[in-house]
Amino acid sequence: MTGLGVGIGEALTRPSMGLTLPTDHGRTLARVDRKVRLLALRGLLTRPVQGPLATPCRQLASVVSGALQRSPDQVLAAIGHPDVLGPLLVGVADLRPWEAMVEQAVPPFLVQLGHLPEAVIWDRPSDALITGTSVLDAPVEGLLVDPSGVSARHNGAFVALPDLPATPYGLQLAGGTQLALRDGFPLAMDEAHPDKDGNALDLGGHPPEAWVSALNEALALVKKALPGWHADLPRSVARIVPVGFGAERHLSASYREAPSQVYMSLHPDPLTLAEAIVHEGQHGKLNRLLWLDPVLENGWSDWAPSPVRPDLRPLLGVLLAVHAFVPVALLHERLAEHPWPDPQRFVQRRAEVLAGNRNGLEILAERARPTPAGQRLLREIQALQARLETAGASLPKARTDTLPPG
Repeated sequence: MTGLGVGIGEALTRPSMGLTLPTDHGRTLARVDRKVRLLALRGLLTRPVQGPLATPCRQLASVVSGALQRSPDQVLAAIGHPDVLGPLLVGVADLRPWEAMVEQAVPPFLVQLGHLPEAVIWDRPSDALITGTSVLDAPVEGLLVDPSGVSARHNGAFVALPDLPATPYGLQLAGGTQLALRDGFPLAMDEAHPDKDGNALDLGGHPPEAWVSALNEALALVKKALPGWHADLPRSVARIVPVGFGAERHLSASYREAPSQVYMSLHPDPLTLAEAIVHEGQHGKLNRLLWLDPVLENGWSDWAPSPVRPDLRPLLGVLLAVHAFVPVALLHERLAEHPWPDPQRFVQRRAEVLAGNRNGLEILAERARPTPAGQRLLREIQALQARLETAGASLPKARTDTLPPG
């Protein structure tokens, strides 16, 4: 597997990393993403498994290792599926028992592979098996993957997946991302924000079609303002999980262990949704890098007070926020001529985000101890912020103590 990890050193030593804006057509993000997939795959193929999974995992590792040598892109595409990568990274991070995460990740991994040169039988039951954009309506007793495709054992017999009843798992959105109608991410209810209580999937009383319409309107704003960023959506925001509706307050979240999945509430303002898509997508990019490099040597040991949250924020949290909201400020700049229903509110929001980014970067400049990769990332963020400050010189004054809310 070592030969497949090429490119990451080059990506981390370029003057511009391309992780704040995709200045290299998304190549750095693709390299970093590939390396994270390799980390998850290495765990699946080499980490010891105890109990009844031990024998099927050995067989799986043997066949997948061979497939990896012949068709690495096929295997890495399958490992990167959100329902595969998320549980594996949770297990790699030891946040849940490894065997439980393997048992959750392997069935969708086999389905995403589609076929293997040698037959593999995964002789373990699976509830709610995900097949692309659908989920099987009944549990299956095992899976068979061979050169002809994938079959599931149902009522004692192997049946081709397309012949089994299924319901939609998600709905397609513009730009190649998906609105999830189910979610099995193991950490979804683990919550770091003091004002939230987990991220249970919830349509908030609105039909899925209303979510699709609202999110597509927001995605159209992102495409108009940040077309290069929008082009990375299939990798940066592969899935949006709905978590309720709020006419006043908007909520969003993401996890280091699920770098292509975001959680969002529905909101009547398309700009609010567009901001959240960019903000959480940026978190996914930096969260990938954090699997490979700490970025800040004191990211978790030095904490700063925040006027927008009741708790202290680690310096890494401040970096995550400015990395997310400097591109949001660029979104604002490029949408300045958009016919907003309340132009004054838009201008005020633009000024607040710009000021929050300025203050966050000042805290980092004073206190952060970045790694070499972190230095390059900070220079990239600072250069974009400097240009935005010049363009926004005529904006009204905002609070002097604010920080980005991300």
